[in-house]
Amino acid sequence: MSVEPVAIDAMMFGDPNRLSPWVIPADCPAVIDPGPTSSAATVLEELERLGIESLGAIVMTHIHLDHAGGAGVLAEAHPEAKLFIHERVAGLLVEPARLVEGVREVWGEVVESAFGLPVPVEAERVVALDEGGRVDLGNVTLEAIATPGHTRAHLAFLEPGGGSLFVGDAIGVQVAGSEVIRSSTPPSDYSRPAAEESIRKLSGIGAGRILLPHFGEARPDPDTVLDSALEALGRWHEAFERAGGDPSAEAPEVIFEDLVEEIEEVPEGVRSAFDAVNPAWLNFAGMTAERERLERKAR
Repeated sequence: MSVEPVAIDAMMFGDPNRLSPWVIPADCPAVIDPGPTSSAATVLEELERLGIESLGAIVMTHIHLDHAGGAGVLAEAHPEAKLFIHERVAGLLVEPARLVEGVREVWGEVVESAFGLPVPVEAERVVALDEGGRVDLGNVTLEAIATPGHTRAHLAFLEPGGGSLFVGDAIGVQVAGSEVIRSSTPPSDYSRPAAEESIRKLSGIGAGRILLPHFGEARPDPDTVLDSALEALGRWHEAFERAGGDPSAEAPEVIFEDLVEEIEEVPEGVRSAFDAVNPAWLNFAGMTAERERLERKAR
């Protein structure tokens, strides 16, 4: 049996079209990628508007604060809910201090104002998943698919009955009004080979539709989107190499602007929307971290 997933607008950073948690109104209702703590009140209001009084599952594709940070607030409001996440990072839902410290190393002191701080959850409520794990929602089942690359502990979720594939940030991001895919390559454990392998893996599933947290249903169609995701990843890395492998070491604002104009031929409004959810500097920082990691390994 299949049910129709519903996208809600979390109004992340106070703006529309930045993050769309997906609600599955199954026998045991679920929300996928609830968003940051700063948007949790909006998500709870939207769940109430949809008539969901009892949330049974909070499912996260990965631990980044814009996807999982608000899970603890939702868990407090829905004490019956279980929380599902990759087994490597399940402990960070219970003790999030190390997660916050790592995010601050990348984003600086804007973390609390932009994302809010995660609320710890009880360990007995957390369900650790990996490849092949299942989320039983009664009349709907989600199947976990290991999709490392964007981060090592990343899962996509397939709803076989309806062919919906929830991919998190595994293939990159789109914004409202555009079919362009921007790769998402953040620190600290981004891996290009893993990302490419994951995209190819998702291509072989034959999903009927791809549902993104940034933002909405992927356009124009799954095959085209996945091909575009691979091409975009190649363009970002080519630009990174042309910049000498570390654009952040020079005059970052100028270099970022020049490189991104080469990578993405999009209107300024689309580029601004991309930068709001996945800024160019974050992508280059992730590629820099990957290069440094590989160089250390080679030594």
